[in-house]
Amino acid sequence: MRNLINSQFRALGAYDLPPNVEMDGTTYRLEKKFKHSFMAAVGKYAGGGDQIVCKWHRRAGFFGLPLGWLGRLSAAYESFVLQQVDDLQGVPRFRGCPDPWCVAHDFVPGKPLHRNSQVNDEFFPRFLNLLRGIHDRGIAYVDLEKARNILRGDDGNPYLIDFQTAFYVPAKFFGETTLFRFVRGRLQRADMYHAMKHYRRVRPDRLTAEEIAQTRQKPVSVRLGNALVAPYKKVRRWLLSN
Repeated sequence: MRNLINSQFRALGAYDLPPNVEMDGTTYRLEKKFKHSFMAAVGKYAGGGDQIVCKWHRRAGFFGLPLGWLGRLSAAYESFVLQQVDDLQGVPRFRGCPDPWCVAHDFVPGKPLHRNSQVNDEFFPRFLNLLRGIHDRGIAYVDLEKARNILRGDDGNPYLIDFQTAFYVPAKFFGETTLFRFVRGRLQRADMYHAMKHYRRVRPDRLTAEEIAQTRQKPVSVRLGNALVAPYKKVRRWLLSN
């Protein structure tokens, strides 16, 4: 019973990440699985002297409810957003879609950021510049609450991965109307709040007392988001504990 319940909370259900991926005439083999969560399964693949990251969006159903269509839309959306920013220093280059549920991009050697990460003095200033560059293209990253989405590259530079939940509405789809500009602005403000929060936790020595105080002022949009996500987390913990 536990295995059945657990499989419902995995993007590929009872299946694991594919051992091989064919793309551009090259066979890539799975080297490392990074995660297999409700909405995505992610792994590093290698082939022909090249390394890529493949991310499968939700393909399995959820207790009988079909969700494969949602995964296809999510993969198409993330690949579209990634192509808007992958020329920025700090965003992995988009490589293609091996299948309708999968998004592939360059593998960046490094480790996810955490409280005890050792980063150089320029790491967060460069990260903030990267975030502003993304914002300048009309995109809000949205998922910066998780420090692990920020990669500390082996080269010492910051990288942003996982654009699945980014907010982007092109101008031709009314993205510059008052409503969408308002929503985007609030989400971008939340991005900056989370970025500065990680800055405070990892390198407080590089911030003034005033800047540290500002990082503790949680925007309304962040409070609302936390309130909306809390019930799902409680239900998931209850199901997995029984």
